[in-house]
Amino acid sequence: MGRVGDLVLFGFLLGVSLADLPTFAAGTELRVVSPDLLTLYSSGRVEDGNLMIDLPLDVGTEVRLLVFGPDADDTEIALALAGGTALYGHVAEDRADILLRVGDLDEPLSLRTWLLEEHGITLVMITRRTR
Repeated sequence: MGRVGDLVLFGFLLGVSLADLPTFAAGTELRVVSPDLLTLYSSGRVEDGNLMIDLPLDVGTEVRLLVFGPDADDTEIALALAGGTALYGHVAEDRADILLRVGDLDEPLSLRTWLLEEHGITLVMITRRTR
């Protein structure tokens, strides 16, 4: 399909699948939690076009992502904490990305790519493990 066609399809699929997420404005918080939502692994806020997350997890670790907009009200926070808007994913092989499971897509989608292409945000994953 070519690079332009792939990007259009990528954007369309993400737009449909992730339409309910905040726009990742400055101050948006992303929490990386366990699949059962009980363990907080890490969190970060969008600042100056960057989202920095300290993520000392092993390759392939399953996670869920909770997103809180900078102006989230109590209802939005409660919905996110209940898992209603949480995204499923896993830690990428290079441990510098989280690969999201979205809808009916066969391949996972890169959180890093989506944030950069859709919102101009650079994802910085700090990993202290050597694996």
